Amino acid sequence: MEIPAGEFTRWMHLNRGIPPTPFEYPSDRLLPLRGIIEEDKLRSPQMLDTNDERCISVIKNGFNGMTIGCATGTNSLTREYLKDGSHRTSMQWAIMQYNYKSGAFSGPGDSGAIIVDGKGRIGGLLIGGAGDPDSRFDITYAIPFYWLLQRIKAKFPDVCVYY
Repeated sequence: MEIPAGEFTRWMHLNRGIPPTPFEYPSDRLLPLRGIIEEDKLRSPQMLDTNDERCISVIKNGFNGMTIGCATGTNSLTREYLKDGSHRTSMQWAIMQYNYKSGAFSGPGDSGAIIVDGKGRIGGLLIGGAGDPDSRFDITYAIPFYWLLQRIKAKFPDVCVYY
């Protein structure tokens, strides 16, 4: 779904009463990436959605196009147990569709898309979804980028990650 510039800007400023994330629609339609959403900001969003719930307006451009969603401050640890008795742990960040008219935030083929806020700060890496994409109860999951970057740097201390 193509979102007209005026509507896109309005959706990014969904907030009432708390200072919103500054957003200006880029004239070239390319939002520069500038840093990451830090853990405390990701866990404690400063915007309010249309139901007065705290959230962060986020954007992704993936296989299914560009979409806007509302990221919650909710993170979950998930653990996958392997056949050798060990396990892998990952962090997941929940992102809801913007509203019941906007459709799902993500769909098949969007895995790996970067999710950013209105300032162009990277919030996460899209890994999947749950629910019915044709209903208002679809949820997208992303690995929070602050969490992922910590693990990359622990394994590769000299890595230079440009963001």
